[in-house]
Amino acid sequence: MASKEILEEIRNRVSIVSLIGERVPLKKSGRNFKGLCPFHQEKTPSFMVSDDKQIFHCFGCSAGGDIFTFLMKIDGLEFREALQDLAKRAGVRLPEETKNSNDADAEWERRKQWSLRLNKMAHDFFIKNLRDKNIGLKSRKYLESRGIDSQTTEGHGLGYAPDSWDLLTNTLAAANVPMKLANELGLVRERDHKTGHYDFFRDRLMFPILDTRGNVVGFSGRTLGTDVDTAKYLNSPDSILYNKSKTAFGLYWAKEAIRTKDEIILVEGNLDCLSLRQSGIENVVAPLGTALTFDHLKLLSRYTKNFVVAFDGDKAGIAAAIRALPHFLELGFVPKALTLPAGQDPDSFIRTEGPAKWETLKNRSETLFEFFVEETLRQSPKGTQGTVAAWEKLRPMLEKVKGTLEKEIYKKQIAQKLKLDEKWLHHKITPTTKKTGEERRFPKEEQLLFTAMLLKPKLIDRIQGFGEVFTDPELKEYGKQLFETPAEERVSSLAGLQSRLPESLAKWIREMALVEEEDALWEKAVEDCLSKMSAKNLGVRLNELNAEIAQAESEQNEATLLNLLQEKTKLMESKKRSLP
Repeated sequence: MASKEILEEIRNRVSIVSLIGERVPLKKSGRNFKGLCPFHQEKTPSFMVSDDKQIFHCFGCSAGGDIFTFLMKIDGLEFREALQDLAKRAGVRLPEETKNSNDADAEWERRKQWSLRLNKMAHDFFIKNLRDKNIGLKSRKYLESRGIDSQTTEGHGLGYAPDSWDLLTNTLAAANVPMKLANELGLVRERDHKTGHYDFFRDRLMFPILDTRGNVVGFSGRTLGTDVDTAKYLNSPDSILYNKSKTAFGLYWAKEAIRTKDEIILVEGNLDCLSLRQSGIENVVAPLGTALTFDHLKLLSRYTKNFVVAFDGDKAGIAAAIRALPHFLELGFVPKALTLPAGQDPDSFIRTEGPAKWETLKNRSETLFEFFVEETLRQSPKGTQGTVAAWEKLRPMLEKVKGTLEKEIYKKQIAQKLKLDEKWLHHKITPTTKKTGEERRFPKEEQLLFTAMLLKPKLIDRIQGFGEVFTDPELKEYGKQLFETPAEERVSSLAGLQSRLPESLAKWIREMALVEEEDALWEKAVEDCLSKMSAKNLGVRLNELNAEIAQAESEQNEATLLNLLQEKTKLMESKKRSLP
């Protein structure tokens, strides 16, 4: 969507200190700026920002990157969204690929803006009705019966859809809005024979569904009646704004608490979510009218990798939690399962038992995999047939576990519970070939030299003059790019390059970039590295010469032997001169 030059122009125009300073109080610290990290809880500032290098890095949790990374992490955005935001902020026009694609983009943006406007009008309508002395009485009494106070109600934008066929329809029509789009958004429905529209939500408590920026992208309506044939929740259909498999209720309000606690609590219902938040447990979200999906977890994992599943304590809640387990395992996450007493949900538990007992229950939580094992064994019949049946259910799930150590622990537990020899299970499990989260390692000297080239461009010529310094393929390729950069253009390209580097290397380079060392120290470090590499290369060549000399002697090849001995003599003299 944008070239390297466009991205660099945006970085040059947007000060990373100004951007981050709008969200995080920063104080000058030498050449850099320091503050409390917004991505984890800390009392002593370890979050550093460099304006000249256009990077940020937390020495506590290792979060780091450039302006694009920061916006993506803080607001949970995709790269495209962060790019559009920052381009607008920088006054940089993004390239148009073709006229047709530009027209399509313009039409899509127009429909999106109209959709946001329509949802805002509907939201205002629902809020107004909830507050109305007469119209909203029923819904306010319901909220009161569920222990939801006015502060929570207003703070989360709850509303009421009246028991009427056309109040919202008439409100929208009077504003001369595109009713076809209102129909697509699920605000209204088309009557038979296309003779007009009627309200989609009727006599329901309305929960706004917000994106991570606080825009209303849809609605979730809970029935206030007792008709068993009426769906308890009615949600907006998927639209240009809303995708139920990629949206979580409560995330907009919870994201800061999730980052601070580095943990997210997943519950089933909207009221579960609000009750916990009202009780001071703020890092909680709920999927909307659908099972927890892989896309839900991808979205939420932008904020944390630590999950607690707190679904209802009935059969349906237990089944829903277990259905989500494969998605967690595929992503390499180890979620916990907060097991509620039978017949209770998070809402009822927090209201009757309180936050302290909730925390006690959460702290005693086992992993969701262990919960799955217990449930499988509980539901399996006794005897040999039951053991075989249980193992056949457990084995496929165990194969999905990515962590080698984690898999071995679970395997041992399963063997003990099934009363089987653990060795019998080993050949039944697909071996794990790579540890989860295993970091890419680079040769120590090569890593330091590459870092020096990025942070101190004037040292590039010295390193290049040494000859072949990189044996690692990745470092060799990136080093080649830096070697070929004209001298007049050699400014630090760390902000642009780090997003393409393995995270272990990018993290180390950011840390080095934010340590204010003098140029002389970097020069000495480079010379030390080159000396070590020279000595290493010399040793390798001497070993090769010894093998070649032995071969020439065995073949009685005097001419070759003489040349090899002369080369070895010169290398030995060179080695002596290099010794301190």
